[in-house]
Amino acid sequence: MRYFALLSIRILVKFTHVISMRVSLDDALNVSYMNDKKIICERIVPENLDLAIKIQRDVFPKENGALNLKASADKSFIEHVYGKNYRKSVDFWICKDELGCPVGITGIYAYVEYPNDAWCGWFGILPEKQGQGYGKRLFQWTMAKAKEMGFINFRLYTDLEENNVAAELYRKVGIIEESYDEEDMGEEKIVIFSKSLAQENTEKFGKKNLFLKKQAAIQERAQQIYTKGL
Repeated sequence: MRYFALLSIRILVKFTHVISMRVSLDDALNVSYMNDKKIICERIVPENLDLAIKIQRDVFPKENGALNLKASADKSFIEHVYGKNYRKSVDFWICKDELGCPVGITGIYAYVEYPNDAWCGWFGILPEKQGQGYGKRLFQWTMAKAKEMGFINFRLYTDLEENNVAAELYRKVGIIEESYDEEDMGEEKIVIFSKSLAQENTEKFGKKNLFLKKQAAIQERAQQIYTKGL
């Protein structure tokens, strides 16, 4: 009986140790789990930049975020893309499933003028991977990552007409919304979604400028040089 008890303790200790090792390794690799299936978020670096650009283009065929992703892979490129005193930080990740196949992309960036706000950028799931729960899981991962990075608020903007499905996801996780009218964006109906990462009540972004026309110009530049390489 004593031998059995000792053996049980040793097995439990060993099993616990294995779990602890896996959790530590998963944290280091930005691994998250969805219904026992893991998703792996890999930070965009020069080595996977081409793949990241392809995923972004597949998810958003009408938009070109190549320069945004380049700035994430090479931080010295941030000022070249955005100019001085515009972006505080730019970070993007490729999302893969447990087999290592690309699922989607997500990102977090911050304005110098609004340093406490994490803005979600180029968040999306590949068309062939949609409808499998990856969108909600990756969105939750992105919010958790923003909190881990020390941001107080999590925000994003989108065209409500073109992204009404994504907007429903944002509402389901308790994100508040407000219209954005500080710039004339033509036919686009821009809405800002916000959620506090530090308290129950969320403060709206308010009447502040997001400089979306500047982002549009960056996309135009990216489109012009896309076939020439970065």
